[in-house]
Amino acid sequence: MGSDEQLDVEDLVGGEDLDFLREMATERGISPGEMAKEGIQEIIAKRTKPKTMPGKVQPFRR
Repeated sequence: MGSDEQLDVEDLVGGEDLDFLREMATERGISPGEMAKEGIQEIIAKRTKPKTMPGKVQPFRR
């Protein structure tokens, strides 16, 4: 797939999921494509966000 190609939401989602996406988009006043874009960006942000280490920091011992 080249960088110039565009995918429609209908190519990616179908059936009840597409209906749900359209309903959510109309509630927010945006297009279904924008709604899908926001959802994808949110998932990417959650997965790539640095996570804190559990436990407390302790001094190094030899």
